[in-house]
Formats: sequence, structure tokens, C-alpha cells
Amino acid sequence: MFVSFGIALVLWLGFGGRAEFVSQETGPYSPVVYISGWLALLGIIAATIMTMGFFSNTIGRTVKRNAIRYGMRK
Repeated sequence: MFVSFGIALVLWLGFGGRAEFVSQETGPYSPVVYISGWLALLGIIAATIMTMGFFSNTIGRTVKRNAIRYGMRK
């Protein structure tokens, strides 16, 4: 996740992706613009999946702890 954001940021700022995107009103853009955009999207998707996994794991542990602590009540 951080690697894809880092590479996207380097491409966007270091290799002229931002300057090209701002200077043109419409495409086609160079591959630097598209690659940095796709890498940023990949980072967002990875962060979303990791967040969902974290909260799923946390909720699961809470349910197990409460089942042990309070038992299964009807």
C-alpha cells in the first residue's frame, strides 16, 4: 500500500506527471500520468481491503471474547 503510494508520488511529482496533467485540458497524456493514477488507485484499494480485514478481525475477536466471558445466553 505505502509502496504504491510512494511510487505514484515520485512519478507524479518527480517525473512531471502533475505538470503535464495541469498544463493540458484534455488527453492523451503520457504514461507517467496514467501509471501514477493506477498506482494510487491500487494503493487505495489495498488500504480499503486491509481496513476491512482489520475491522473484521477485531469484531470477530470481540464476539469470541464476549461468548467466553458471558456465555451463550438465550
